[in-house]
Amino acid sequence: MFYVYGLFKPSLVLEMGINALEKEGFTGKKLLVVALEPGRPGRQRLLDSMYSSDGMSLLDGVAIMASVGMVLGVIYGSVVYLGPVATGLLGMAGGGGLGYLLDRKIRPKNKARYDAPAGEIIVAARCEDKEEAARAEALMREHRAVALGWAPVSGGSTDTE
Repeated sequence: MFYVYGLFKPSLVLEMGINALEKEGFTGKKLLVVALEPGRPGRQRLLDSMYSSDGMSLLDGVAIMASVGMVLGVIYGSVVYLGPVATGLLGMAGGGGLGYLLDRKIRPKNKARYDAPAGEIIVAARCEDKEEAARAEALMREHRAVALGWAPVSGGSTDTE
């Protein structure tokens, strides 16, 4: 006895696949559908590390604007009493602050795109032999399964039919 597992994105094609499995005889205890809840998105962090990045770091805009402010401060600092080094540092601080404010202003507009639910659905079909398992796998593959897997059932069956 085998279990064939398929991982699906919620869609109309999934519903059609479940109907096709039911028409092939996978009904009742032979078919299990589990909807997974999407994980809660974590709080946005100011700095990303090399190992965890959400692609929404505030560091990018700050670094770009600080660089632009520093370059402009050094260029125009030669005509100011403070000198190019001091005006470059002031330009870097001012540009970094401006970059931070721009990032905070722009990010809420794109937030809905990143917080969209990405739940998935697991469909498990209980099969008596390899031919039936191959048929279930073919049906799941035909209906756009994201991932597929087989698992033999070990031990005796505990459910009563």
